[in-house]
Amino acid sequence: MMGLLARWWRWLTVPRSLPTRHGRPRGANLGTRRGSRSGIALVVVMTTVMILTVVVTDLAYTSRLRFLVTAHRQEERQAYWLANSGIQLYRLILAANMELANSLEQFADFLPFPPGDALWQMVPSINTGLLTMLLADQGGVDIDEASQEDKDRFQQTGQVSDELRQQAIEEGAGLFSERSWLDLPGDMSAEVTAEDCRINVNLLASSDGTDLENSPTFQLLLGRMSGEENDRWLRERNLDARELIANLADWVDADTLRSGSRGGYEDSLYQDEEPPYLSKNAPFDTHEEIRLVEGWTDEVYDRFAGQFTIYGNGKINIGCGDDQIHWAILKSSYVNGGTLRDNQVNDIIEQIHDQELVVGFSKPKDYIDFLTGLGLQVDNELLNHLSDQSLTFRIVSTGMVGNSTTTIEEVVQYTKRGRSRLLYHRVY
Repeated sequence: MMGLLARWWRWLTVPRSLPTRHGRPRGANLGTRRGSRSGIALVVVMTTVMILTVVVTDLAYTSRLRFLVTAHRQEERQAYWLANSGIQLYRLILAANMELANSLEQFADFLPFPPGDALWQMVPSINTGLLTMLLADQGGVDIDEASQEDKDRFQQTGQVSDELRQQAIEEGAGLFSERSWLDLPGDMSAEVTAEDCRINVNLLASSDGTDLENSPTFQLLLGRMSGEENDRWLRERNLDARELIANLADWVDADTLRSGSRGGYEDSLYQDEEPPYLSKNAPFDTHEEIRLVEGWTDEVYDRFAGQFTIYGNGKINIGCGDDQIHWAILKSSYVNGGTLRDNQVNDIIEQIHDQELVVGFSKPKDYIDFLTGLGLQVDNELLNHLSDQSLTFRIVSTGMVGNSTTTIEEVVQYTKRGRSRLLYHRVY
């Protein structure tokens, strides 16, 4: 190709007026039409314009692409820090919550509510709109407080002096401030949930495989998955709740044998997978890992796993106000041997809600006494698996700037003294 262009260029630029050795002008043998130089300048100009057009278009496209990439990266950074702001706000609220709980602990017997969760439950979600409504001062500096010079300038031009504008900013988004301290480049939304309001499936590893069904975690999981609607749903898919829970236990326990009387090896359940894999025989590292367990397909996971956790000491906080947790407790063998019908459970849950509105349960014993007062037979062992305070929390915060969205998810565990430990961190 380059050789062809070189020959064509030499032909265009050959001197037409110089004679050859035979006395004939160069290019005469090419014929009258090809020997004429008319139109060559037009071809050169068009070629030059075409090349310049391609170069300029490529430069413009590349420059715009780099600009958009840079702008997107800046939006991503801003979205990340907005999301991080939501995380830190909840860290502050939870730390204050633990301090408040410690301060009120000595008065717990006289309080109508559990003191441990009084603060964070008041603000289960936060967003920029809520912060602006609560914290931004819409008053600031008014025109009546300005000098006569500023009043005259404002009437004539709509502007005020830099001193008055700065004063408005310092006093909080006043009439003349161009930017307040709460003006953000985008939006933030965050929420907090207590992991202690869920059933810890990792504790299945602590139970003896031969006596799995008598473990408290198994009974609470079975209670959660029980009921006429759940039984019908599982039966339609040829699934058994006990077997599904036993598969969870086999995944986290240390041995390689299947639990209960089923026999066989745990790894045999996963040899037909593509690719095949082995049972983990260790605690779950993430909640999504439950999907790897035999039987826990997407539809089973979506229906039941929302009430499971892999964090915490296993004690369920009775102050969560979660109907599914009440259902799991009432359907477990700890209450009437697990024989309550669905309509009975729903009636009891309604009475629990009424009690929470009037007095509440300041400690787990109050909860047990209330159930006993309804004429229910409650196993005293249940008291050892209930709590009145949450110590492990999941915080999810999302920052949105332009077309960029960043979400930060953390699980934080606190001690009774308020010290925190990060258990899980993810950015996506």
